[in-house]
Amino acid sequence: MSMIPALMGGRKLSHSIDFDSTAAASALLRLGVQTIDMANAQVALVTKQTSTSGELQLSGQLLIVDPNGGAQDLLLPPEADSKGLFLIIYNTGGEALTIKEDSDTDDVAVLDAAGNDSAQWALLWCNGEATASTASDPAIGAGHVGWTAQVFTHAIT
Repeated sequence: MSMIPALMGGRKLSHSIDFDSTAAASALLRLGVQTIDMANAQVALVTKQTSTSGELQLSGQLLIVDPNGGAQDLLLPPEADSKGLFLIIYNTGGEALTIKEDSDTDDVAVLDAAGNDSAQWALLWCNGEATASTASDPAIGAGHVGWTAQVFTHAIT
């Protein structure tokens, strides 16, 4: 039986990965899938350990979202808690999904209702700063800060 040399003698194993483990999003380093049924109500995603009514603790980076009943807003976690975080959000519902920053002021992306032959998904990432507009469409999120989004259509053939 052999041991890892770096751990022999009680020494710590170190790495050269540049990662800020003080950010709340550090708990989401793994790729997990989270299914979200919005139940026809606005939902705010949070990275903190506790949540209140209308909030949902983020447990994965691949989000399968169904507004379920009408067009809804999905609020992203605060930029200060999300530096380096990326999300893939897929709208599986028959209703539009508007993805907004945490103050519920600016749109980051809009995903159309899933149709018979296509559905939309978005790749989002956060630089952790509240400084400039970053939405992929200049008409969306003109005042938005910190989050960037790119919307794609997935055609089912």
